[in-house]
Amino acid sequence: MIVITTLAEKSYFYGVSALINSIVKNGTYADKIIVGYRGDLPKWLPKLESNNRGKFWLSETRLLIEFIELEGDLHMVHEKPKWFHFLTYNLEPDADEYFFFDSDIIVINRMSFFGEWVKQGVAICEDVNYDMGVSHPIRKQWVNLSEENGRPIVNNLDRYYNSGFLGWTRKTKQFINDWNECSKIMNKISGDLKKFRVHDRTHVVLSSNQDSLNLAAMTTKCELSIIGPEAMGFRYGFNLMLHPLGKKPWELNFTQMYLKGIKPRDGDLGFWKHVNLGFLKPYSNSLVFLKLFWIGLYRFLFRFYGAK
Repeated sequence: MIVITTLAEKSYFYGVSALINSIVKNGTYADKIIVGYRGDLPKWLPKLESNNRGKFWLSETRLLIEFIELEGDLHMVHEKPKWFHFLTYNLEPDADEYFFFDSDIIVINRMSFFGEWVKQGVAICEDVNYDMGVSHPIRKQWVNLSEENGRPIVNNLDRYYNSGFLGWTRKTKQFINDWNECSKIMNKISGDLKKFRVHDRTHVVLSSNQDSLNLAAMTTKCELSIIGPEAMGFRYGFNLMLHPLGKKPWELNFTQMYLKGIKPRDGDLGFWKHVNLGFLKPYSNSLVFLKLFWIGLYRFLFRFYGAK
């Protein structure tokens, strides 16, 4: 059994549509996609059936998509370690492979590669701000914090990792315990966990969910398999996904961006290419056509002068 999961609430269900459609386009690979959600489910979803776990839908390709309501009131990003632990040890304890994608990610390469990748170790991507040396003052404070809480450092790492994607297996599921424990340590000093971030990078904890992932990578005994920031499309190279940072593609007015000298991103184009491209269609086809037209036009025009 191969399980993919994501988390969503509010407008992020639009991202779920593009994510799932992009996964299916690239070979699916998994048997099941589990969406942990809060709030109301969107009305544009296909008709769902109910079971003792939540709601589900079996697609025409026999891909099972489940919607399971998430407990807790933290900012959604800080729910990740707890959700992954629940998924691994309660919902799907017998699965062979697990993958998490943030609900604003688009997959742009074959899904079977993710299966090849995760067999080499816990699959992790470097962040857009990936350089964080062993002697970095924040990392050295993490070392002290971890050892004070009884977690010795196992791996001397010099890169910072993004929590938007993770892959693990039955063999490496101890990493989920490691992340869950590290999040408990960092949650104590992170500030208000109902907010995405409270502090800036000069503080020991910038974002508990992502910093604790990095601490887990430093303290785990599980083998890791790491790809650089290019995996998420943060730079040119071995692109597997597109992960648009900041405002999300469904929130943007591309004409206003053009007038401000801001070029539409690859992630914006990827979202609008995939959001209706499959059995999930949250928008009218005419709206998607117009979005793609303006994105294409503005990206063409930016070939003739610089952009931010």
